[in-house]
Amino acid sequence: MIEPASRQSGPPPPPKTSTFQTKRAAIQALRVMIACTVTYAVSQLLHLQQGYWAVFTVLIVMQASVGATAGMAVDRLVATVAGAVLGGIAVFLTPHEPLPIGVALISVVGFASFVSVRAPRLKNAGLTAAIVMLTHSQAVPVEVFVIDRIAEITLGGVIGVLASLFILPTRSRTVVLDRFASALDVMAQIMRMLAAAAEKGEAVSAAEANIGLRQSLVATEALLTDAQRERSLWLAKQGISDAIPRSLWRIRNDMTYVSHLFEAPFPVEVVEAIGPQAALVLRAQAAFAEACGKALREGGDIDSDRLSDADSAFQAAFDAFQHSEAAQSVAFSDSGRLFGFDFTLRRIRQNFLDLADRIRESRGDESERPT
Repeated sequence: MIEPASRQSGPPPPPKTSTFQTKRAAIQALRVMIACTVTYAVSQLLHLQQGYWAVFTVLIVMQASVGATAGMAVDRLVATVAGAVLGGIAVFLTPHEPLPIGVALISVVGFASFVSVRAPRLKNAGLTAAIVMLTHSQAVPVEVFVIDRIAEITLGGVIGVLASLFILPTRSRTVVLDRFASALDVMAQIMRMLAAAAEKGEAVSAAEANIGLRQSLVATEALLTDAQRERSLWLAKQGISDAIPRSLWRIRNDMTYVSHLFEAPFPVEVVEAIGPQAALVLRAQAAFAEACGKALREGGDIDSDRLSDADSAFQAAFDAFQHSEAAQSVAFSDSGRLFGFDFTLRRIRQNFLDLADRIRESRGDESERPT
């Protein structure tokens, strides 16, 4: 048993960037190139006066997934219509002189910024209004100028969405599931680190790893909006159950509690009596976490029975220790930690089983899984 001064610390090494992620980046670059080329060609064929607006829109709305691109395109179009109409009204009502235009520009931009705080999807409305006011030519009627800008941005948004949808598409659902699977891989690493500590009776700190895991789950939950929007726009057949991130959060919170328990070593009597069995449970849960991650990425069934044997062995050892003379010599605080560990292990097991059920319910088509 090592002293606290020589406590092991630090998170497990982060998982390496997967081949799937590298391919996805290359595919995204290809999509952007093709979409920009098509948009430029179409704008030239239609003789659009300011066709670069369409190209700029493609560069703005093209995201890593279909759902993210569609969401960005819709937000961009809504903001453009609002900004173009607002800027057009300002141009129509303002004398074409520097001072009145400057006053109108400040007023319009300020109003648009105020509105965008309450409606974030309108955050680019002020930019569009300013561009309309500053680039409008008196030789072109205001309404024609506004309609042309809306048409150009609509063209860029439509081409961007079509490129994401038909050029080696990456579904938002696939991206989110891959992120959740990566979080499960990190959970497995943390559990194996805790298993080694339980088996050897050593103290260990997994605080940094748990913080990183929390940040990863928060970021991935933010992407759920894209997957839900993808589903609502009929761009995907399957959604993602909100129960999956809830289960992952429960597991992560329980793991954090177990990590705190191992920040100080357990007594020798506890380690000798249940250390190997506790390590067996933690390693079984780590393997189950990896199996759930694999099911999220590739599909396939999850063998829920793999947790039973390890759990039974630990419960038998724990019950035997409770009725042994060695248990009488354990300090009250250590007994509390031990019972907390036993209770939390059972709760993690149940949360993993719930997660497996939610994964089965949310399983999508083979065509939506990464290759």
